[in-house]
Amino acid sequence: MFNQASTSQSLLSNHHIDLNDCRISYTQGGLKSNSTPIVFLHGWGISAEPYHEILQLLAQQHAVIAPDLPSFARSSYSKLIPDYDSYAQLLLSFLDALNLQQVHLVGHSLGGGISITLSTLIPNRVKSLVLVDSTGVPSVSILEIIPRRAFEMTAQFLLPKLELKLFDIPQVFSHNLLFNTGNVIQALLLSLHGDLKHLLPKVQAPCLLLWSEKDLTTPLDVAREMAATIPDASLTVVEEGFHEWGLWYPEKFTSIVLDFVRQVERKEAIATSPM
Repeated sequence: MFNQASTSQSLLSNHHIDLNDCRISYTQGGLKSNSTPIVFLHGWGISAEPYHEILQLLAQQHAVIAPDLPSFARSSYSKLIPDYDSYAQLLLSFLDALNLQQVHLVGHSLGGGISITLSTLIPNRVKSLVLVDSTGVPSVSILEIIPRRAFEMTAQFLLPKLELKLFDIPQVFSHNLLFNTGNVIQALLLSLHGDLKHLLPKVQAPCLLLWSEKDLTTPLDVAREMAATIPDASLTVVEEGFHEWGLWYPEKFTSIVLDFVRQVERKEAIATSPM
């Protein structure tokens, strides 16, 4: 049902790894395979597949790994996942299984909330943290989110990449809704109500908050609160697109992320170089 990356045309390939009670499928690639990888966590209801163009651009300059979250799309997991900590524990097992001792974490939406939790669970293993229109600070109720999402989805039809809107995202979302109904609903409730404000001061990694000024799902006020609370945080606001803006403008998205990762790595290199 899902498109497999062609190694003759793409820097990406698809893999899976079996944990105790979970099979995690993931996309992997990158010309600089010896670099600290970027681990990319997707947003609510979908999988890594709609982010293929972003991952391909990242892989042109950096190692990247993008799992389908447990129970979503190609990652099989039969249990209900109740909270951010449960996601983080499963992904920690994934990192351990791949022997990833250090990573750059990039999380969009629900993936951002999971990234916050994971970064405080293993602070010595997270070199940097990029939160893209992230969940974690409740601001919108279920009654409010319905008209906001309806407006965003309608407005996004005016943006580029028609195939992404009409095929890629609906395909994987409908699959998840049909075969993973419980965790789709639970993850939505978690995105709306899961409060991670108590964890924000504990984030030790340099953090970039990357947000659309037009985001109605996780409004810019959420980003400002995170930026004021996370110790080493900076906020970059873009004019493009709404909550999923990175999908429509992958070149701008990846340029900002890679610039931040390089900046973090340069500072680390200077700090650890002999005098």
